[in-house]
Amino acid sequence: MLRLRVFYRHLCLNAVKETSTFQEKSRLFASHLDADFRVVHKWLQKNPALMEIDADEMIKKINYLKYAYITTDEILQKPKVLLNHLVTLENRTTILRECGVVEALTLNAIDNYLKLIRKSINLLKRNNLLPKDLDMYEQMKRQFECPVEPKLRWDDQMVLQNMRIAFYNEFLLKRLNLSAEELNKLWKSYSKIKHKSFGHTQRVIDILEYDYKIGRDKLIANMYLLHADPENLLRYPEQVPTIGGMELRDVVHRYPKLMMVNHTAVTRVLGILKQLNLPDGEVLKCLCVLTLSPKTIEYRLERLMQVKEFEVLTKHPRVLKLIQYQTKAAIRLEYLQQLKVRCASLDVLSSNSQNFERYVRDGCDRTKGRDTAHVLKHIFKERGEAAMEKIRRHPNWFHVPVLQMQETMEVLLKKKFTMDDIFNNVHILLYPLNRIEEKLALLINNDPKLEEELGVELYRASKTQLLALALYLVELEFHFTGDGVWLEQVQQSDSSSAINVEIPSTLNSEYKFGKKPPSTTDSST
Repeated sequence: MLRLRVFYRHLCLNAVKETSTFQEKSRLFASHLDADFRVVHKWLQKNPALMEIDADEMIKKINYLKYAYITTDEILQKPKVLLNHLVTLENRTTILRECGVVEALTLNAIDNYLKLIRKSINLLKRNNLLPKDLDMYEQMKRQFECPVEPKLRWDDQMVLQNMRIAFYNEFLLKRLNLSAEELNKLWKSYSKIKHKSFGHTQRVIDILEYDYKIGRDKLIANMYLLHADPENLLRYPEQVPTIGGMELRDVVHRYPKLMMVNHTAVTRVLGILKQLNLPDGEVLKCLCVLTLSPKTIEYRLERLMQVKEFEVLTKHPRVLKLIQYQTKAAIRLEYLQQLKVRCASLDVLSSNSQNFERYVRDGCDRTKGRDTAHVLKHIFKERGEAAMEKIRRHPNWFHVPVLQMQETMEVLLKKKFTMDDIFNNVHILLYPLNRIEEKLALLINNDPKLEEELGVELYRASKTQLLALALYLVELEFHFTGDGVWLEQVQQSDSSSAINVEIPSTLNSEYKFGKKPPSTTDSST
């Protein structure tokens, strides 16, 4: 009974929210449609798909249709037209006008654009969509700034779209000096260019050529740019003048696909990435991440923070690769964990398939020096490089995952050890946390037997010295070979060198090695 009440309460709350949303949007759209609130409210209820459209986008579409002299009654009678993208509505309207559909330009004509454009000129005239005396060849010639006169036999029986394509071909041949092969490639790969208006295409080419200094060869190599929104191209330099410290024009030359993304979305994405405190140059190394939507970026960052192995890499300068290839990286991480591989680097997780397969086949569980260096730099700031130099002296440092180092660091800080304490004993970050905590517990208890073995007075030890002693005790069990870093007590070292871990000389003038076997010698590294 209680469950039914809870379910009913949730049902009521959802109904109230939906009703409130309907009322808000009804008032908003009614003011732009110049229609009665109750009429619009009923209209939205009959067409719930319209509620899924962003309110701002919906208003832009309504305002554009009103600008194109479409009446409110027409919009209310054909609500499905609003499901089209705004750019689609603009293109359809402009193309119909270019073809001479002016007096008969209604919402019905815009809605049936695809059908009309595939009809013969004669049929359109008979249905009063085109003036009876219209010369379509001359009509299309007038749409170009440069002389465009394709040589073709035509009459009113010709399909309207075929004539448009003939003019398109002639224009592109002249304007871009395309070869027959390049023209065929264009129509094969980007055939939807025929649904762009002549004015749109001319404007895009002019902006790319004169404003962005994109040459003919560059444009032909990236023909998809003909689909770009000219208004978006014009607003880009003002809204996004630089990316990663580089001028927009230079960025576009490096990555032309950026021009296909709305400048507002890029601005929002850059704002999100700025919070990661990445160096300017890193964004330039992964410009494709700017083609993702802001919501996708936020979602993927949220997902990264939920996976410990990824979270530790969020301060890595190349974290953008992890964002871009997050799905692939997550699958690979799970696979490597099944193989008991702990040290997969960011490069491995985001690399191409061949490199990843090679890494798996080699079976070498090693971290990348860059990952470790970046984590240490994030931890120790300006002393990061010095910390890395110390870490490199350990024979097995590259077998310790950066996540383990990060977790050890966090625990030591919670135990009131300072950054200086940890920096002076930075090798302790390489060792399993349970061993460190075990040795610290022994040292803190001031065991007389341990004091006698070490030859030191533990109560006098500072925090820095306690860490040094803990490190000493851990490696003492492994004969100072550096094998104490392994989670399992199995010597897997691939280095013959030994690590020099000593009791701080400040604790005792008489240095003792405790139970260190006499056969083991210390060597500086």
